[in-house]
Amino acid sequence: MKSIREKGSFTLIELIIVVLIIFTTYFLMFSNSSFDMSKQKEKIGLENLKSFLLNNYEFQKELSFVCIEDDFTCFVKIDDIINEGMKIENFFSEMPEVYEYNKNEIRVEFDEVKINDINHDVVFEFKINNDYKTNEFILDTQNFGVYVFNSIYNKPKKYDDLQMALEKFYLDEVEVRDAF
Repeated sequence: MKSIREKGSFTLIELIIVVLIIFTTYFLMFSNSSFDMSKQKEKIGLENLKSFLLNNYEFQKELSFVCIEDDFTCFVKIDDIINEGMKIENFFSEMPEVYEYNKNEIRVEFDEVKINDINHDVVFEFKINNDYKTNEFILDTQNFGVYVFNSIYNKPKKYDDLQMALEKFYLDEVEVRDAF
């Protein structure tokens, strides 16, 4: 009497293993997925703005992140040329207030920017020069906190409100003055 094994047929387990091997090979060869989590696209935000720009764009003189007043759409500007392909809509939910990095609460006025031959008012501009220094300012987002951008910080410092940021500036100023 001949057994099933002698006929040369496959068992159900062997068929399942073959199908799994084929599926795994197909997934690894043709999938756009990556198992390396560090290569996943980084989402841009105020907390990682500097690192995002430096990691994703090359420049010679200046790299900027510019947001216009119309709908708070933001663009990347590389060496004074707007990259219209890098467009982030509704970066802010409300009109941000930008102040000089000092204790006097002086509002920053930005130059207009030309996009598609139309001048737009700028409400926010973050710049990195060729020495990797950034412009320094205090940004009040109105509903998501206050951010202090300074060249020595890799990430901006976040405070609950403008008064807390100004108090911290004053305390730092006193500490530096007392050091001398």
